[in-house]
Amino acid sequence: MVVSDVVIQILSKLPPESLLRFKSVCKSWYALIDDPKFLTKHMLDSFPHKHVLIKRALTNDSGEQELVFSILKFSLYRSVSIMDINLPFQEIDPYLEVCGHSHGLVCLSNLDDVFLVNPMTRQFRKLPPSILISRVDPDVYSAIAFSIGFGYDAKSSNFKVVRIVSCRGNFVANFGQMTRVEIYDLSKGKWREIEAPLFCDRAFRTPTFDMYHEGIFYFWGYGESRLSTADHIITFDMSQEVCGKISVPESYDDKKHKTSLGILNRSIVLFVYPFESNEKNIDIWEMKKDESSVVSWSKLLTIDPTLGIEHPLLFVSSEELLMESREGHVIMYNTKTQESKKLPIEGEALYGRTHRFQAINLFIKSLVSVEGGRDMINYDI
Repeated sequence: MVVSDVVIQILSKLPPESLLRFKSVCKSWYALIDDPKFLTKHMLDSFPHKHVLIKRALTNDSGEQELVFSILKFSLYRSVSIMDINLPFQEIDPYLEVCGHSHGLVCLSNLDDVFLVNPMTRQFRKLPPSILISRVDPDVYSAIAFSIGFGYDAKSSNFKVVRIVSCRGNFVANFGQMTRVEIYDLSKGKWREIEAPLFCDRAFRTPTFDMYHEGIFYFWGYGESRLSTADHIITFDMSQEVCGKISVPESYDDKKHKTSLGILNRSIVLFVYPFESNEKNIDIWEMKKDESSVVSWSKLLTIDPTLGIEHPLLFVSSEELLMESREGHVIMYNTKTQESKKLPIEGEALYGRTHRFQAINLFIKSLVSVEGGRDMINYDI
């Protein structure tokens, strides 16, 4: 039985959770919803409908903490609907951090293990071990993963994971290379090593900072006083597979300030805020690029939220900012009116972690498979 164009048009505009149920209606619908051309059409139709996704930890009925994704949708009247998604897989624990997202797929990792998850289809996939860490000969060198990022290569229509590894021991003495970088191609299903610039050895995983946006992954790079190098941002281009380096605003002081990245009107913004909780000012800087792609920073505004705010999460509009409170709530803060509103989202503290939430915006509900390859026609949208 052939599915009519009208039905295809209607189905392509439905959310993934509905389509997964409709696969059981009949064989023709099942085949349609699994068809790569339909998956691409559904992605294109879903692209204008962005959501906020928050990762948090909650205690389940068994008394154990588990990872929960909460998908937020804001109405025109600024009410919010919340959809909680539990991932009841033993290997997916709440200590895994979000290391990027694209086209409905989310990367979770503890630096050693890497998982790709589609929260809407509840698919997850554990990637093979690192080729730089798993094959270590302790007599030759030791290797520790410092950073992981996930994103999309629009040139090859392929999802990629990049891992930065720091080496110690005889390997460094013999070859003089402290940092090595490997890439996992989802379509090829294997890791491969690429050349690493020297400054990549300053990239450290910073979950509240690291972010993927429009083909580029952004890592935090720590400076080193003995080398007179300042803190900076390290970039990785998913298509060109090259690293770059961006300076931070001159007023930033690593002894006084913390940072995180965000997106506002498709531009990268940098939040700079104090370590001390009794100081509240948050400076927001916008990244600008000239015709030669030289980066500069322009201060957009300084906000002074009420006491009890721990740190900013992300912008949901040009004037509205989600923030984490010290008590473990998500707060909506209006930068124009300076009014705060507590949202019905709570997160539990995890041992050794300074943050309760990880929040990402521009999240798209999709049917994209974590397996890669078979359903990837062209997602360059």
